Parts: sequence; C-alpha cells; structure tokens
Amino acid sequence: MEITCAQMDVLISFYIEGDLSKTLKAKVEEHLKNCTACRAKYDIIKTMLCDLRGSFDSNEAVFSKTDNSRYKTFQDNLSAYVDNELPSEESIKIKKFTINNKKARKELEDTYNIRKLMNDSFKKTRSEARHDFSKNVIRQLSPAEEYSLTFHPVLKVAAAFVITVLVLSAIIVFSLTL
Repeated sequence: MEITCAQMDVLISFYIEGDLSKTLKAKVEEHLKNCTACRAKYDIIKTMLCDLRGSFDSNEAVFSKTDNSRYKTFQDNLSAYVDNELPSEESIKIKKFTINNKKARKELEDTYNIRKLMNDSFKKTRSEARHDFSKNVIRQLSPAEEYSLTFHPVLKVAAAFVITVLVLSAIIVFSLTL
C-alpha cells in the first residue's frame, strides 16, 4: 500500500521524531523521494525546527542581559501573541520587540508558517477523520503483525475471576435442580 499526501501530512511529525516502525519509516522515506510537494513540506518543517533549536543555543551569546530577558519574555508570550490572547499593552510590546529584532522576526515568521501548515493539514484531513486520524493512518499502513491485542494483567485476573464465578454458579444451580 502506498502512502498518500494526506497521510504524509500526519506522518511527517512522527517521522521527524523517530516514532515510526521500520516498515512505516521506509514507506515514508520512499514517498519523500517520489513526491516533491511532501519533500518540500518536510524540508520546511525540518529547517524551522533546526532554526528554533539553534536560536535557543545562541540566545545567551548574542544578547546582553537586558535583551536576553526581553527575548525570553518574547518567547514566553509568542504563542499567546499569535493566538491574539495577550492584552493590548503586552501585544504592543511584542510587536515593538519583533520590529527591532531580526531573530524575533524570524521566529515569529516560523511560528506563523508552522501554524499555517498545521491548519492546512487539518483542513485537508478533517472531512476524512471520523475518530483519531493519526491512529487510523498508522493502523492502515502498518503490517498486522506489528500490533498485538494485549490486556493489562489486572484485566486478565478480573476476567478469570468472573469466569470462575459464573462456572461455579452454573454448577451450583445445576446441582440444586437435580
């Protein structure tokens, strides 16, 4: 079974984090070799993640103590700013800092790009998703032998107890009727 682009939208994050089985990883890599659109998405996400990780490492070396605290405030409030959840005073501070700081502008742009990719991916798959789309995709693409139905030991003991009680009850009822 080949992977579709809609399935790749879900699997890219699992692939980047290394959370796929060997079989599924190979299928994703094959799709990335053959599909330029998915490869471009993968490259964008991978680049943004590397840039973000790099920005955390270089913050201390680039900024003075004052700038460092402002940048920390910027990072702490970035998600709320993007979601329009900040009070207007805080929002203005973030805007001013972003205008004056190239690294902050890049991080804000990356955040908007990630948000756009996530929204586009969600819109594509929303109509198809009845339950948990990620689990359905992985279940469809993974070989059956990779998943086995296992029960928690407590459930096994409880099931054995219930069966024992039912069998003993049946024996008692049967012996009383004789």
